[in-house]
Amino acid sequence: MPEPTEPEKNLETKKPLSELVEKTAAEVRKEPVKSVIWAFFIGIFLTMFPVGRIIRILAGLVLTLLRPVLLLLGVVKLCEEIEERRQ
Repeated sequence: MPEPTEPEKNLETKKPLSELVEKTAAEVRKEPVKSVIWAFFIGIFLTMFPVGRIIRILAGLVLTLLRPVLLLLGVVKLCEEIEERRQ
């Protein structure tokens, strides 16, 4: 059985990412000390900044509000359908 081929669209989406990786690698080779310093401070910032907690709070908020929003959208659609049938 032949292997499935990847669609051309996939290759186009990977191209900007590979270009970014190549540019980043070239910049690191050009100025390694500056890159290490940036990585160090970004690492400290991410350690001190509660990224995981913020994502958890946002996910909880979205999941909490999802049911009422869907209910409201259903009511709006029902009202539109009733109004359309009256005419």
